[in-house]
Amino acid sequence: MPYAAEGRLSHDPIEGGIEITEQQYRQGLNGVLAGEHVQIVGGAFFVGPLPVVEPEPEPEPTPDEIKAQRLEQNNSAYEAATGALTADYPQLEKDTWPTQDAESSAWLLDPLGASTPWIDRAAAVRGLDREEYLRRTLVKARQFVIMSAWLTGRRQGYEDAIKDGGDPVLDYQLPVEVLLELQAVQQTVMAAPTAQLREALA
Repeated sequence: MPYAAEGRLSHDPIEGGIEITEQQYRQGLNGVLAGEHVQIVGGAFFVGPLPVVEPEPEPEPTPDEIKAQRLEQNNSAYEAATGALTADYPQLEKDTWPTQDAESSAWLLDPLGASTPWIDRAAAVRGLDREEYLRRTLVKARQFVIMSAWLTGRRQGYEDAIKDGGDPVLDYQLPVEVLLELQAVQQTVMAAPTAQLREALA
C-alpha cells in the first residue's frame, strides 16, 4: 500500500502520512515529474502547484519613522555632497591641510616675515614658486569654507523642515551664485598684489 505526505510519496509508511491508492501514487509521480507538488489538503491526497502565499503587507511606517527616514536621507545626501569636495585627495594629503592653512594664513598676515617651512618644501619639490603655492592654497581654503558653509546650512535647513513635518526635495547642487563667488575668490587671490591681498580678502 503506498503512502503520501506533504511533498512525499512512498510504498512504506510515512510518519504523519496517509494511505493512497496505486492510481494516486502514479498520479503523484507524474505530477512531481511535471513540477507539481504532493499535498495533503484537509486529510485528502492532492497533486498540483503549491498555493501562492501572499506575503504579509509591510506595516505602514509611523510618523516618527517617516521623519527618521527623511532625516537619514538628508544626512546621507549631505555626506555625499561634502564627500565629493575632497574625494580626489588621498587621506595623507588631507591630513596636511591644517598645516597648509596655518602657513598660508600666516603669510597673508605677514608676507615678508611669515615662516612657511611645509609649503616651502612642497613648492620646491613640485617645481612651483613659493608664492604661487601659497596663493593656490589660499584659494582652496577659502573656496572650501564657502562650499562647506553653504552645504551645511542647506542640510540644517532641510532638517528643520523635516522636523516640522515637511518633506523637502533634497538638492545639494551648488547654485550659480555660489559658483560665481568661488570664481571671484580664485581671481582675487591669484591676481591681487601681495601687499593688497589681505585687504582684498577682508
